[in-house]
Amino acid sequence: MSDYSEQTFTSQDFTEASLRGHYYDECHFANCDFTNADFGQASFENCSFENCNLNTVKVINAKWQDLSFKACRLSGIDFEDISKMLFSVSFENCQLSYSHFKDLKIPKTRFLNCEIKECDFVEVDLSGSFFTGSSLVGSNFERCNLSKADFRNAHGYAFDPWNNQIKKARFSSPEVLTLLNQFDIEID
Repeated sequence: MSDYSEQTFTSQDFTEASLRGHYYDECHFANCDFTNADFGQASFENCSFENCNLNTVKVINAKWQDLSFKACRLSGIDFEDISKMLFSVSFENCQLSYSHFKDLKIPKTRFLNCEIKECDFVEVDLSGSFFTGSSLVGSNFERCNLSKADFRNAHGYAFDPWNNQIKKARFSSPEVLTLLNQFDIEID
């Protein structure tokens, strides 16, 4: 097991590396490739990732507390397996695709100007979260708390407002009309 504190990792290749049980505190990762890396039981606290590839990382029992991702690629991640204690993240200008979020409490999470493609959000508390400027094409929300979530200037979303809590959520027009698609009605 290795501990790292206040370190910067630049342009490093962690492809298929095992970071199992490692501890990172206030570290910065820039231009690193973590494709297929094993983050199992690793702990990341107050860390930032910029221009990193985190496609298909394994996060079984990983601890992610106060992590920020900017211009990163995160595809094929099953967040259902991550440690739910103190889990908190923010995403800006990221590509999130084919990932699965289930049974998480992540209110006030920032998904700013992201491409969130074909992601599943099931029983996730996203109350007060920000999806501003994001594309949500093909993403699915089921039994989520989206109360006070901000979808202004977001597009590509289509979810069942009866199957999710959306009280006081904010939307932009005309995109908000996609919430009526399920009713098979015509709008002029």
